[in-house]
Amino acid sequence: MDNITNEEKQQSIEAFQSVIRKSENALASMKSGSAQSRLLEKRLKAARIGEGLLAARWEGKELDVSHDELVEAKQVLEGLLLMLPGFLEKTKPGSGQRTYIERRIKAFQMAVSYLNE
Repeated sequence: MDNITNEEKQQSIEAFQSVIRKSENALASMKSGSAQSRLLEKRLKAARIGEGLLAARWEGKELDVSHDELVEAKQVLEGLLLMLPGFLEKTKPGSGQRTYIERRIKAFQMAVSYLNE
């Protein structure tokens, strides 16, 4: 994972930022305290940690989160990685949606890989 181009790094950060934006927007319209909102909050937290982890790793900075938060983020991202290929199968080759999902998968894989270290 060390031979990643600057373009791939940028696309991975943008994939996480997109997940964060969409999650924040969805959360704003949900009933607070519901099972769906709690799940989305966990995913949002994992996405923020994933984005921070990639940025910290590539910029040589420290990530200020606890070990427990890293473990939880890893579990959430791994769970999302299991779901994403199903969405990928429903898209047409060469479509913008397919490219978007492929970039998200790659970003999540990188973050999980770094979390495994």
